[in-house]
Amino acid sequence: MGLLADLWRTVRSFAAGHRVTFSEMLRKPMTIRYPTEKPPYPKGIRGIPSLKVNPETGDLNCTACGLCARACPVNVIAVEPVIGPDGKRKQYPAVYQLDYTRCLVCNLCVEACPFDSLEMSDYTELAQYDSADLVFNRDQLAEIWKRSHAVRIAGGEKL
Repeated sequence: MGLLADLWRTVRSFAAGHRVTFSEMLRKPMTIRYPTEKPPYPKGIRGIPSLKVNPETGDLNCTACGLCARACPVNVIAVEPVIGPDGKRKQYPAVYQLDYTRCLVCNLCVEACPFDSLEMSDYTELAQYDSADLVFNRDQLAEIWKRSHAVRIAGGEKL
C-alpha cells in the first residue's frame, strides 16, 4: 500500500510540474534586448541622488547646509561651502562629492534636504571598470539631474 501511494504522489507531482512547464511554453516571451531596448522603469525609481538645478537661473538649489551629509548612514556625501574673502560662509557648495561605490540608495539624503535640492534620478546604468569613476562631483550630479527624470521622494510620497 505504501508503494502504491508513493507511486501515485510521484505521478501527480510529475504531472503538476509538466503542466506548469507546458503552460509557460505557450506564453509569449517577455524578452527585452538590453541595451538596445530599455525596460520600462516605474516613476520614482531610485537611481543616483542628483543635485537639482534651478531652470530659470541655472544655479544649484543647494545651499551647502550639509544636512544631506549628516543624514547619510554610510557617510558617502562630502559638502563644503564657499568661503568668501571676508571669511564668511556663502550659500553655495564649493565641494559636493558623492561616492556612489558605497551609496545605499536609501533616499535619506533627499528626505533630509530642506531646500528641495536633491532628487533621486532614474540614472541607473553606472557600470565602470574603475571605482574612482563612481565618485561624482557637484557638476556631474547636476548634469545627471538635467539628463534624467528625477523625482523627489519624501516620506514615501513622490513630490
